Amino acid sequence: MEHRLGRTVRVFLVVLATAGLYRLAVVPWVEPRYRETVDVEELTPEQAAAIRARADRRLETVRELFPPGAWEHEEPIVMESRGMRLLFKQYHSLPDGRVNLVPCTVIVLPDGQRRANAENGRTILLRAPQGAVLEFDEPLDLRAGRLARLVGGSLRGQVTIRGTQSSVGANDDIELVTRDLELDEFEIHTNEKVDFRFGRSVGKGRGLVATLLPSQAGSGHGPNIGGIDTIRLEREVELRLEGLATGVLPGSGDLMSQSETDEQPVMVKCDGGLTANLSANVITLEDAVEVRRGMPEQGGDNLSCDVLALVLGEADQHIKEESSNGLEVVEIQASGSPVRVQSISAGLEVRADRLGYELRTGRILLDGEDPVSIHATGVELEAKSVDYTPGQDNTIGSLMAIGPGWLRAMNEKQLAVESRWQKWLRIRPDDTGHVASISGQAEVSVDLQGKLTGAEMHFWFEQTPAQTAERSANNRLPNVASLNPLRMLVRGVVEVEVPEVAARTDRMEIWFRRNTELQGSLQKGQDPAGTVTSEVGVPTNAEKTQSVAGQNIHQPIPAIRPPVSADRKLLATGNLIRGLVVLSPNQNELQEMSLEGEVQLLEQASNTNKGDPRLKICGDQLQLTRPSQFDAKAVVSGRPAIVRSDEFDLEGPLIEFDRGQNRVAVDGGGQLTVPVAGEGAGLGSFDLLGSGTPQAQMKKTSGVSEPLVIAWQGRMDFDGQTARFIDRVQTASGGVSLQAGLLDCIFTQPVDFSRQQGAVPSQQTDIAQIKCGDGVQISSTSEVDGNLESCEKLFVRDLFFDRLTGDVRGTGPGRLTSTRRGEGGLPMSTPGLPGQEIRQQPVISKPSESPGVTFLGVDFQRGFTGNMNQRQMEFQQRVETIWGPVDTWDASLDLHDPRGLAEKAIAVTSDTLGIGQAPSVPGVPGRSVELSAGGNVLVEGDSFTARSARLSFSEVKDLLVFEGDGRSDAQLFRQDRVGGPTSSASAGKILYWRKYNRVEVKDARYLDLDQIGGANMPQIPR
Repeated sequence: MEHRLGRTVRVFLVVLATAGLYRLAVVPWVEPRYRETVDVEELTPEQAAAIRARADRRLETVRELFPPGAWEHEEPIVMESRGMRLLFKQYHSLPDGRVNLVPCTVIVLPDGQRRANAENGRTILLRAPQGAVLEFDEPLDLRAGRLARLVGGSLRGQVTIRGTQSSVGANDDIELVTRDLELDEFEIHTNEKVDFRFGRSVGKGRGLVATLLPSQAGSGHGPNIGGIDTIRLEREVELRLEGLATGVLPGSGDLMSQSETDEQPVMVKCDGGLTANLSANVITLEDAVEVRRGMPEQGGDNLSCDVLALVLGEADQHIKEESSNGLEVVEIQASGSPVRVQSISAGLEVRADRLGYELRTGRILLDGEDPVSIHATGVELEAKSVDYTPGQDNTIGSLMAIGPGWLRAMNEKQLAVESRWQKWLRIRPDDTGHVASISGQAEVSVDLQGKLTGAEMHFWFEQTPAQTAERSANNRLPNVASLNPLRMLVRGVVEVEVPEVAARTDRMEIWFRRNTELQGSLQKGQDPAGTVTSEVGVPTNAEKTQSVAGQNIHQPIPAIRPPVSADRKLLATGNLIRGLVVLSPNQNELQEMSLEGEVQLLEQASNTNKGDPRLKICGDQLQLTRPSQFDAKAVVSGRPAIVRSDEFDLEGPLIEFDRGQNRVAVDGGGQLTVPVAGEGAGLGSFDLLGSGTPQAQMKKTSGVSEPLVIAWQGRMDFDGQTARFIDRVQTASGGVSLQAGLLDCIFTQPVDFSRQQGAVPSQQTDIAQIKCGDGVQISSTSEVDGNLESCEKLFVRDLFFDRLTGDVRGTGPGRLTSTRRGEGGLPMSTPGLPGQEIRQQPVISKPSESPGVTFLGVDFQRGFTGNMNQRQMEFQQRVETIWGPVDTWDASLDLHDPRGLAEKAIAVTSDTLGIGQAPSVPGVPGRSVELSAGGNVLVEGDSFTARSARLSFSEVKDLLVFEGDGRSDAQLFRQDRVGGPTSSASAGKILYWRKYNRVEVKDARYLDLDQIGGANMPQIPR
């Protein structure tokens, strides 16, 4: 025991001696003497107490920065300067002038503030529990308690850097934990691993460089640090953004609740560095940056780029109230080659060289050297740059896409739509809806339906509440394909190409209307958007997303296919086109269309030559209703308006066309041209005493007939079979013309306006019946070898002619006149009607006689009837007939001339007068004329007068026969010369051969043989 005790005492004495030696020999060399450093006397107890009291006061201003139990609460030495506090317990001065402080805490107050709890500004703490070696430009003065300007130093062991909130409630405090920091005057750096926290977001990296801000007060006495400017992590950066008030990818977190946001933090990593600019509130990441939210197989989102900048800001007031987190990423800026964004929850994929995204407004800015590409649910877009801001309640909002570019949209229930432009595409709010504008060779195409092009286009549309609610519930971006168009304006060189219509104009205005039948049948297998729900199962967008997880997040929209061909097509041109389109799921329909200014509309079948349109309409204005349907209607006006088809040509000031009712009407004066079948058709077959060629034989004659041309001044109605013309109707063909107050043409076959082009009717169209009224005048002339051969005119009140049966009838009073080449005998023809050349009968005259001009006039009161096939005509009631030679073609004979009958003129007055043609006689060309008169017949000539009950004349025999009726005889009075004796005869029948000037009587009652017959009377040929 004593041995052990002695050994212990010896050891104690050795240690004590060693400590004394250290105190006397070593300490003066390694620790500067305070007295010598500050050049003052040793501190008195009062001075030490004053320093301790001053430290306690200084500590009170920053005590709240430290957690309970921290060493900073245990009477540390506190030194201060302008905006900076230095806390330590022990210090040792080193030979090189630096000071070793153990432990050490550096506090940098907000610039210009004296307290740590200032309302604005961030307080920075650097805590080094294992101590720090610092270098000042002056030695420490514990008595003064003031800090010199910090030149540099190092913080050993684990170091914690904390930054308080930049303002009350900002929740943007900072904490970094690392080791062995090197401190320069305005920079802190280390190569060690760094763990950091920014608000609720955490991360890690390696290599730290923190840049300090100089104090605004200048570089006077004391430290010149005003705060931290930037914090940079050099490499191996990973960042976990948690509790953000909004999502960081377009459309991904706008509608998430706080719990959903917490469950899906945003993970950020990069191969390069991270720079947090605390002054500008910007976090920048470099080199292979990847931002991911959620898991891809669960509909997560992803952003990859070369450089990513996160702009931070304060949360909105309502977000602050709902969440304890005030930090918010307000804007994302990314650049790369390219930047790629994938949001499976929103069905969105974006590619661009540069991306800017404002999270609060949802605004997306995309541009770069290469075209921008956006693929969303049912939408694909490509342009040079895109600026998009969604509207409230996730509506379409505003969009500006600089071209050249294109946009393609579709969904499961609507056909694909594609728009292309060279300048820009713009979508913006307009009153209660939106307007979309396309400029620069604008083009809109609908799959299988057609294309629209123009210099610029403007579309007005709206979103229905049902569509908006559906999108909000599913957290999707607005679906362009589901928008409801209202109207459209296209300017420039506008061209439309759809299956039924092709149009070209300078300006087009189109209104859209949804099919009302669809709105009333939503409960029959239709959705609220007004589109038919398919009976075949169609995968939803969510199903599509799951099926392509890990690959593409969207189904590519197929290329637009050209429109299908239609049986017939309308080609329209005009200065202005307006239209109304009825929208339906299966096929959109052009309901109404109007054209103004130099209008031209062609209807052409797909199987015909483009130069041979089935229908052509020209005018100043054109109004179409359901133009592609069987019941299409058209109203065209012009000076004049023109309608041409393979069935008819029509001109007039206002033309109404109704294909459903097979009706055409013209309000005002106009002209109609109708081709008819075969030579001799039309009104030209109205031939009384012509060549005698049978009508049936005329139809077989080869050759192309002239069309029927009818002009009028009042109105025309045509139902396809009957055409009625009102007021001063005129029609002419060749040398034949007709004038009437009213004209009806009835055709043999109806003209079907809806007949397909190229369809040949069973029989060609021909004139079947003609009805004229309100005063009818028919004139005809004929020529032979360029010389006028005949001229006929017929005046009648009403006229009816049936070309099929040959029946003809007219209502008097009326007049028939004929002037023809030749002398003697009755004229050989009466006026014809348009549509047939005038045929002449040879005049029976003596070969030695030179042909002259003969006039025929027939006046009647009641009318006439006849049959053109049988060559018979009968004039009724007070028929007065006169014929004889005249000097000129314009001259005429008047039966009631006060000067009496002209020389060689013959007048016949009777109750009825019949004219017909006898069968052909061998050796005599053509048919001969036969004439019969009845009822109080009176015949007057230059050398005779005859009275009888009946009169007949045969041209081939040149024989006049006068007959009595049993109660009265026929009487003939002759006078060879004026003033000479008169001879007479009265008999039951008197036969008179004019050619031979011979008379024969039968059943004679009285006979003057000296004057009638006698020795000079020629003998009747045997």
